[in-house]
Amino acid sequence: MWFGVGLGGNLPGTPDALLRAVRTLASDGRVRVRGVSRTFRTLPWGDSSPAYWNICLAGWTALGGRAFFALLESAERLFPRRGKGRLWPRTLDADLLFLYPSPAPLPEGIVVPHPRLAGRPVLQLLLWEACQRGKIPFSASGLLYPPGHPMGPPAPAGYLPFRPFRNRRRSDPDFPF
Repeated sequence: MWFGVGLGGNLPGTPDALLRAVRTLASDGRVRVRGVSRTFRTLPWGDSSPAYWNICLAGWTALGGRAFFALLESAERLFPRRGKGRLWPRTLDADLLFLYPSPAPLPEGIVVPHPRLAGRPVLQLLLWEACQRGKIPFSASGLLYPPGHPMGPPAPAGYLPFRPFRNRRRSDPDFPF
């Protein structure tokens, strides 16, 4: 089934953590990461935490919903959060954005498409880019077009002045994409 994953973090070491998480997912023979977005920095929501690094990936997996989510969680656990709670700073946060067609059972409380995806235009843009690079239909995400697309809704004010993070590792010959 097709998948979309969002990765982010806002502590020192996050760029390396993003690369390691992508490699962890790609190293499983039942997962094929086909598209990775550019890396962008965004401001945190509602607090004075450091800015976030964000990327999205899209691909294909032969794993069921629970097994794929467990693999995603194992990648996230390689980089523990600082403190407890949803909004604490972290080196890596992994979100399952979509699985298509609808997966076999997921762990309790996990909903796909991600319930907050529709309200996060930056994430939609990064996911659209990953889907484009991987030749995966963006409509599998449950959305037809990202904000700012000529056929989609207008981009909300305040979301587009983000800047790309220059990821020197893209020239790394071991980078799997």
